[in-house]
Amino acid sequence: MSGRVLRVSAGAVVAVGLVLSMIAARDEPVELLFYFTVQVSAAYLVALLAGAGDRLRTALTVYLVGVALVFVLVLANPWSGYAMVATADARGPVSDAGNLLLHAVAPPLAAAEWLTRRPRQALRRGYAVSLLAYPLVWLTVILIRGALGHDEDRYLYPFLDVPHLGYPTVALNASVFGLTLLLLSLTAVHLTRPAPGAGTAD
Repeated sequence: MSGRVLRVSAGAVVAVGLVLSMIAARDEPVELLFYFTVQVSAAYLVALLAGAGDRLRTALTVYLVGVALVFVLVLANPWSGYAMVATADARGPVSDAGNLLLHAVAPPLAAAEWLTRRPRQALRRGYAVSLLAYPLVWLTVILIRGALGHDEDRYLYPFLDVPHLGYPTVALNASVFGLTLLLLSLTAVHLTRPAPGAGTAD
């Protein structure tokens, strides 16, 4: 599959997934915007349309792949202990389709597209570490929002639910997610390693 076809496919899947998610969350549209998956997916779509540079495209691809791993191994895994099982009223074909597109279909397409257009200059390991900044800011906002709120689902994800788990367990879960992103970032950096004599990007 050519890079152009992959870009169009990834963009279309993300766009449809976001639209379906917005339709499913029509009663709480602001809540939807706090989800890491939605933020990253929307940013990725804009990046594709705007022809973003290699560094931003790499970062968003890493985040999307991380989202896919968390969804498959944790949130959609009934044996993980953190599976998100919503009530019948909160689920439906629209919500399920949106989740499937954003979490399971778009990330592999994004990864394949990135592999067909790897950065022209190699990325340094420091860049991989810098990719943890955005998830850390997002986590801080979610924890502050949760501490100030009263809704049962204010922490959005069960592995961040402070009232049920406590801060030590939430910190451990966040660290595992951060380590996963770091490993993905370092893998991406390694895959951009140039041939002998080629330059590197800071």
